Amino acid sequence: MRETFKRILRGYLILSLLIIGWLSSANVVEAKQSTKASDEPKVIAIDPGYQQKAANGKEPVGPGAFKTTSGVISGNIGEETQYAEYEMNLDIARKLENILEDKGYTVILTRYSSDVNISDSGRAMMANTAEADIMVGITANSDGSLTDNGVEIICQSEDNPYNYGNYGRARLLSDAVLGSIVQSTGNSKGDVIEDDNRPIINWSIVPTTIIEVGSLANSADEELLVTDEYQEEIAEGIAAGIESYFTQK
Repeated sequence: MRETFKRILRGYLILSLLIIGWLSSANVVEAKQSTKASDEPKVIAIDPGYQQKAANGKEPVGPGAFKTTSGVISGNIGEETQYAEYEMNLDIARKLENILEDKGYTVILTRYSSDVNISDSGRAMMANTAEADIMVGITANSDGSLTDNGVEIICQSEDNPYNYGNYGRARLLSDAVLGSIVQSTGNSKGDVIEDDNRPIINWSIVPTTIIEVGSLANSADEELLVTDEYQEEIAEGIAAGIESYFTQK
C-alpha cells in the first residue's frame, strides 16, 4: 500500500512540474512577444510532420491532461514511387522556408532531417522557445480518405481547454491558408477541421494550423505529390495564406 501511494505521489509530482514548466514558458514568451517592435520580422515555425522511425511511446494530449495519444508516426509510402510521407513533408517545408525567407520572414523548422525522434509536444515547445508568431504543420492524411488531390486544414476549437485565447487567430490563419492553397493548386476545396486532440496544437502557445496536403496512400495524390512542381504550388499557397493572415490580423 505504501509503495502504491509513493508511485501515485511521484506521478502527481512529475505532472505538476510539467504544468508549471509549461506555464512559466508561456508567461516568458508572452512577455517577450508583447515587447516586439512592429518592424521586427515575423517568426514562422514550420513543422514537417512525421519522422523516419515511428515513436512507440505516448504523450499527454495537452498540458495537465491525463488523456494520452500515440507518438509521432512515419506515415505512408507511395506504392508506385516508394516515396515516404516523412520525406515529402520535409521537402514541402523546405520549399516553404525558401519562399518565406525571400519575403523577409524569419523561419525555423522543427526538423531538418528525417532521422530524428521529436514528440509533437517537443515540436510545439520549439515554436514557443523561438517566440514564433505562428506555427504551421505540414503533414499528410494518414488513411487516404480525402478526395483526390484534396486538402484539409486542422486547428483547435473555440472550446479548446489548453489554448483559450488562440482560437480566433488559429481559425483565421487556417481559413486564409486553405483558400490560398486552393487558389494556387486548383484543388477541390476541403474543410477546416476543429480538433482538440492534437498535442502539437495543445502544447503550442502560438496560433497553430496543420495542413494535410493529401496522402501517398491515394494513387491520384501520389502522382502529383511526388513532383517538385506540385509541391511548389502547395508551398506558394501556404505562403500566400500566411501573408493574407498577417494582413487581416
